[in-house]
Formats: sequence, C-alpha cells, structure tokens
Amino acid sequence: MAAMSGGKKERVQPAENQISKYTMGVAVRLTGVEAHRIRRFEENGLLEPARTEGGQRLYCDSEIELIREIARLEDQGINLEGVKAILAMRRGEAV
Repeated sequence: MAAMSGGKKERVQPAENQISKYTMGVAVRLTGVEAHRIRRFEENGLLEPARTEGGQRLYCDSEIELIREIARLEDQGINLEGVKAILAMRRGEAV
C-alpha cells in the first residue's frame, strides 16, 4: 500500500499486530488450537492468513487472537455459522 503526500509515495507500514509472521506450527503452539481446526476456520471464511510464495500460511498477532476467540466460542457449543454471526455483530456489520 502506498499513500500520496506532497506528490511523493510513502510506504504505509502495517500495524505491528497485522504483520504476518507465525507459521501454522507456531500458531498451534501459541493458541493451543489444533491445526485441523485452524484450517477449518479458514475453510469457513473466518480468517484468511497470508501465504508465502510456497503456499505456507502465515498468521499475524490479531489472527492469533481471532483463532483463540473462535475456538472459545466453538468450545461453548456455537457452530461456525454462529461464530461468524457473532464476530460480524462485534464488528458492527449486518448479519
């Protein structure tokens, strides 16, 4: 992303919690959520990690927190469609 300022292009740096830096293995260790569950969250459109050129998933800090939250809700018996609705409502989006 680039921003225009006085005719010069400035590179906009992502916020620290938005830098994709954790592999799946690290995400599993940080969250305690199994890899197959994290992949299922992705398959259901709940998160979209960055990918390396080789296709390896990379997660940022905010996605690590999101994985934890999705897993908490799911552990409380809420299905992934319900989780999707809850997260949309928290963001102020129409459900």
